[in-house]
Amino acid sequence: MNKITRINSRGTLLKLALIYFSFLFVQVNLSAQDGEKLFKTTCTACHKLTSDRLVGPGLAGVTEKRSKEWLMGFIKNSQEMIANGDKDAIAIFEEYNKVPMPAHPFSDEELAAIIDYIANPEASSAKKEEPKEAATADAGAEVDPLVLEGQKLFKNNCKACHSIGTDKVVGPGLKGISDKRSHEWLVKWIQNSADLIASGDPDANAIFEEYNKVPMPAQPVSEEDIKAILAYIANPPADKKTTTATEEVVATAEEDSSMVTFIVLAVICVSLLVVILMLNKTRTMVAKANAEKAGVEYTGPVSLVEAFKYTLSNNKGYVAVVVVVLVFTGLVNLMGGAATIGVHQGYKPEQPIKFSHKIHAGDDKIDCNYCHSSARHSKTSGIPSLNLCMNCHTYINGGDKTFLYNGEEYPMAEEIKKIYKHLDYDPKTGKYGDNPTPVKWIKVHNLPDHVFFSHQQHVTVGNQQCQTCHGPVEEMDVVGQHSKLTMGWCIECHKGTGVSTKDNGYYDEMHKRMPEEFRNKVLEDGKLTVDEIGGMECAKCHY
Repeated sequence: MNKITRINSRGTLLKLALIYFSFLFVQVNLSAQDGEKLFKTTCTACHKLTSDRLVGPGLAGVTEKRSKEWLMGFIKNSQEMIANGDKDAIAIFEEYNKVPMPAHPFSDEELAAIIDYIANPEASSAKKEEPKEAATADAGAEVDPLVLEGQKLFKNNCKACHSIGTDKVVGPGLKGISDKRSHEWLVKWIQNSADLIASGDPDANAIFEEYNKVPMPAQPVSEEDIKAILAYIANPPADKKTTTATEEVVATAEEDSSMVTFIVLAVICVSLLVVILMLNKTRTMVAKANAEKAGVEYTGPVSLVEAFKYTLSNNKGYVAVVVVVLVFTGLVNLMGGAATIGVHQGYKPEQPIKFSHKIHAGDDKIDCNYCHSSARHSKTSGIPSLNLCMNCHTYINGGDKTFLYNGEEYPMAEEIKKIYKHLDYDPKTGKYGDNPTPVKWIKVHNLPDHVFFSHQQHVTVGNQQCQTCHGPVEEMDVVGQHSKLTMGWCIECHKGTGVSTKDNGYYDEMHKRMPEEFRNKVLEDGKLTVDEIGGMECAKCHY
């Protein structure tokens, strides 16, 4: 049943090169020349570093089939190579319907970093191995080494098509798979599903039929590797969760603090008035008794109202203090209330397409910068186009899966159909129409017009994570405004946030130019804050 075909090496090379580069749709302009980071934010949605296909081909060995110079030239400007008569570039152009690959504005260093990473990904993994072990030790988690090895193998070989839960991705969810199938069966299936199908195995053929007769690619893993992968699926290490309860309590306390202060002061003032009235009443009683004893008529206050009037007229100093305290407290609360105008912390609108960040950024671990790619090199983070969604949802239509959104359950397929509708895309024919319509997304975070904020400055230069301002987005079904985003909130952050200067030429040069005396003063605590490098200057944030 299996047909083994010899493929011309040049044809294979051309196909690999074109599909590999034509899927690099997301433009990333990073100053850091990190091949792994560039690859993961640009290529992993469609490619694996092994020989197995994902959406595009596996990239194992691609750097051995083409020189680095040719690959760099093709990525930078394939059309120029075609115009200059490069035979291989022209062959790719002709083979793929004369659709040229768009030019990519990567620097030579960035291109070299990507290609070097594809050629030798183990080198990058080796550099990170020690910090990962340290992090595990710091967390105090005792994890079976076999599970850790399985986790690594799963991420490199299986994650693109499978989840360790019950959710389908491209293939089925794998939770409880060891209870449903024997170890021997799983080894045969993973190593060569086509052979198992050809042998007439009923379970293998049932899966083959269920998934539209698309066999699972043979995986180049040993039985020991499979044992580790199954151990990881059966007992995955607990994910490190972000704790936000304390932050929420603090935020609530800050909101209510001014009102509490006002109430406390009001109670104190009322208590003082009561004490004064009681003392005055006692004095009145004594004065009345003395008048009767002396045989004279008492002309002082006799009722509570008259006593109060008498107290006010005879205790003007106390009254003045109380009035000043009340007026001052009222002004403070008035100013505090005015400061909350335009603050929309907790605002969480329902979007026209129920997009769950929890599924994409949390469960599927998609890097924020894959969708919001302009955050690294622009003032704004940008709204990703629906064409970017189609990189995955051309193949993933949701099936019969459901998901939670704002506490309610919705069918995933219905929301994906909205993407198709806006793009005027027919999933049956795979063709686009001529009447696409924009999605009217509702803006969540909105700063005043007189405030300047640059995502590039914070993400690329400051190395800040999205969660610093936006909170644990990876846990949100519906994204809302997590932080106050007020001037005071920003100032507190600038005062305490340390600036990471590692591998950042800007700060290296700045420190070289800084007078030694000032440099030693700034860096004496071993921490460089935003405040210390001019982050509190008015013109930094206000035009």
